[in-house]
Amino acid sequence: MRDERQNNVCINGEMVPKDKALVSVFDRGFLYGDGVFETVRIYNGTPFMLDEHVERLIAGLKTLRFQKLPAGIKVHASRVIEANKVTNGILRIAVTRGEVVTGIDPLPCNEPTVVITAGECIPYQEELYSKGFKAIIANIRKDSSSPLCRVKSANFLTHILARGEATDASVDEALMLNYEGFLTEATVSNLFLLKGNALLTPSVESGSLPGVTRGVVIQLTGGMGLEVKQQEIRPEELYSADEAFLTNSLLEVMPLIEVDRQAISNGLPGKITAGLRKKYIDLVKK
Repeated sequence: MRDERQNNVCINGEMVPKDKALVSVFDRGFLYGDGVFETVRIYNGTPFMLDEHVERLIAGLKTLRFQKLPAGIKVHASRVIEANKVTNGILRIAVTRGEVVTGIDPLPCNEPTVVITAGECIPYQEELYSKGFKAIIANIRKDSSSPLCRVKSANFLTHILARGEATDASVDEALMLNYEGFLTEATVSNLFLLKGNALLTPSVESGSLPGVTRGVVIQLTGGMGLEVKQQEIRPEELYSADEAFLTNSLLEVMPLIEVDRQAISNGLPGKITAGLRKKYIDLVKK
């Protein structure tokens, strides 16, 4: 998906060549994963739903008790996109608490570190949407009681370990449960299930990250005769679902056709999933 042709990086408002883009070894993001990030899809030179991504980023910083919040993120994002001449690609925004002053105590601290990159990307092949993704249910679980579930934290190790399980199983994704046994999300995407005219997605209280694309898809269900329910979902409900799909900014709407070697419905992408994907593509092309 990624194409590394990105020559300019914005660090704390300053545009620098990527080979000179340096962050201190004493930065808390490097030392402790103390920060947040957002990944935004760029269509026709414009970052899609950038306001919503920045809002979630700022909310995450507040949850992490950042005393100093960065300004000018959207302006700097536009500068990076223009500097790298990105038409269709990926924008990544990372914010850390900055350099360590005293141990692991979050205060006092210097100004936050803000790193913004942008580059062209190679979209997922249409064949993947025709075939759909396969997944497993990971052994590693999420703590739904932790406030970090609502934060796209720079400390992404739980998801990385779960993704490793998917790689070992030669599948595309890993779904994660909470300690109560309910589905939360996949390692880099949100989950939806269709049962009749009900479209189910794990609630935020279950430990699901409130995905920006997830929110867009929920809005797109209007006029389709679907009742969206954000609730606790048991893994066994996957196998009785009529359809399932995953969402994120890069995948957009990806059919999920198999979990733990067991087919969902007939093991083929469903019509409702295809319809929602078409509505999503129509939206981003406006």
